[in-house]
Amino acid sequence: MLELKIADWNKAQGFVKPLRYQVFVIEQKVPEKMEWDEFDENAFHAILLKDEKVIGTGRLILDEPYAKIGRMAIDQLERKKSYGKKILDALIKKAKEKGAQKITLHAQVHAIPFYAQAGFEPTGPIFDEAGIEHVEMYLNI
Repeated sequence: MLELKIADWNKAQGFVKPLRYQVFVIEQKVPEKMEWDEFDENAFHAILLKDEKVIGTGRLILDEPYAKIGRMAIDQLERKKSYGKKILDALIKKAKEKGAQKITLHAQVHAIPFYAQAGFEPTGPIFDEAGIEHVEMYLNI
């Protein structure tokens, strides 16, 4: 059974920290000090549970009239099952509810087609973030 929750950091961190650590720090070799930042405290965090196990997450930072999506992660054994789309859709919906007019994100280059399917458009050149190639993308809502 799937369950998707949107929560603040106080409620979300116990759920999402282990998954983010596994995906970003272990798998992608992002330095741990870069993974945890001051934005977590004020962000909305998506928590996707499958049979009560956390399998996905993402966060939404609001800076009216803009929003930024980031820290999208899916458990390695659960990828390619459209779970990322469920998380992305929930974060876009939350941004709309909060009055955001534009959402930006830094997409890893391999994920550009995933975000493009949701209507995000790339802007600017490819850049390095934590040793991984990214491109900024945006969605007007």
